[in-house]
Amino acid sequence: MASTLHKGITAESYPGQEHQEGPASRLGGTYEVKRGTAAGGEEERETPRQESRSFADVQRVVVEMTSGRPNRCPDNIPITIRLIDRLGLKPVLGRVRFVHIAGTKGKGTTAAYTAALLQAYGFKVGLFTSPHLVDIRERILVDNGFLSPDTFARYFFEFKKKMDALEFSNSQLDRDVASRANFFRFFFLLSLYIFEQESVEVAVMEVGIGGRIDATNTVPSEVSIITSLGYDHMDLLGNSLAEIAGEKAGILKQGVPCFAAPQADHPETRAVLEEVAKAQETPLIFLDKDVLPIHQWPALAIGGAHAVEDSKLAVMAARRIAGIPPIAPLDEVERHVLQSLTFAGRSQVVPVDGGRDMTLYLDGAHTPESLRRATEWFLEASAGEGKGPDAPPRRVLVLYTSRDPKLVLKAFMPYISHFCKVVIAQVQNPKQQVAGVGHHGAAPGVTADEEDDESRRSKQEVVAVTTLWRDMYREVTALPCGKPFLYLEDMLDLIVPAASDNENAALPAQVFVCGSFYLVGDVLKLVSQYEHGLRRDK
Repeated sequence: MASTLHKGITAESYPGQEHQEGPASRLGGTYEVKRGTAAGGEEERETPRQESRSFADVQRVVVEMTSGRPNRCPDNIPITIRLIDRLGLKPVLGRVRFVHIAGTKGKGTTAAYTAALLQAYGFKVGLFTSPHLVDIRERILVDNGFLSPDTFARYFFEFKKKMDALEFSNSQLDRDVASRANFFRFFFLLSLYIFEQESVEVAVMEVGIGGRIDATNTVPSEVSIITSLGYDHMDLLGNSLAEIAGEKAGILKQGVPCFAAPQADHPETRAVLEEVAKAQETPLIFLDKDVLPIHQWPALAIGGAHAVEDSKLAVMAARRIAGIPPIAPLDEVERHVLQSLTFAGRSQVVPVDGGRDMTLYLDGAHTPESLRRATEWFLEASAGEGKGPDAPPRRVLVLYTSRDPKLVLKAFMPYISHFCKVVIAQVQNPKQQVAGVGHHGAAPGVTADEEDDESRRSKQEVVAVTTLWRDMYREVTALPCGKPFLYLEDMLDLIVPAASDNENAALPAQVFVCGSFYLVGDVLKLVSQYEHGLRRDK
């Protein structure tokens, strides 16, 4: 049967609009496809009543339930294993076949390609990724599509009932581990529950952070992938590339083949991966040029050379699951998947309607290497949009970064002459993003003091990044944002030239939004709201 995955943001996927049934998700494209048990063992205390079970309640409850719980701790793995056991999820691990993906750059894109290929091969496929851009359902897809809001809510509250049984159990150990179910761990475990209910055959699991002690490292993978490595989450994974590579290599398992990117950006990471693979007795295959001798790789809907590397890793892993020889020529189904698949927030082009001569180019790239790649994609994709050689378009950078700003800003050094200004943005409070409350309401579980602290911290970051930019690139104007964008017009006002700017307002504007999936998600919501008539009061 044919499965159409809608591109872009639809009315169903932004706050305030009615949700529609259908397979809209972060993935896009069209291609041909084929197609618990409650915790037990001890007396339980009375659990809270669960009255309201709508999708809107899911978004509220998940924040209230996980607020204040640490995101990462050294005992992640034993905690997650205990929860899998007590929540009755062990049978899922024995039935479902797993593909496990770690890396610094491109792991979400690789996961999307892998899932789409497996679906095209005839498997029923689950996909677990993070973060989401607009809708929390993006994190858990079945056959590359959203579950309906009602179905998602039903599974969520069924699973929450199991978690409540642990939190109110007479067993101190059960109560302790249940209280450690932070947001990411909860959604990972929920994905296992949903995949079991939906009879998923193969699940593609993207690591959250690192790999070695990530909650996803409890799945018995049949094949793993390590994408391109680089500096990432240095506060958690280590300050050196060797330390970071070691954490990512933590997903390697005895006898389980791993396909790895060539690591051209940082060749020294290969030695780390090889050392861990040898110790774990893991077959490790670097995807060097001679490993997959397929000529004339299809043109991809996702732009940039890095997407080609990601798609090749996906082909190798998906073929391993399907039992297809790795060096066989691409068939028409595979080519169609690779050519048609899109991924919201990666190499995404969004024209702005409403009489504005403006195009948004969106990419969630946030590490120095991925930002360089994304900027090259932007410059290539936006070429030729001007009004002749004497009237090139105005290129504006809209950037958010909260970590290692000096490394991030250095990534733009080779391309700085292409931009006329940069807007240093803020993002919506992540708790509001999870809750889906939009920009116009307070997030549940967030106190006024927390909001004030978050606002102060965010403003301080913007001031620091703006100051650093002005020190590094004095020739390009930097404009700081005092608060997150509430309406699309708030961003457009900073992009449109002021009377004092040395810019020609008659020229089309090409706006490159990058640095964070949170920022990209914010902008996509604002575009959707703008197109549906939610405008700033004049």
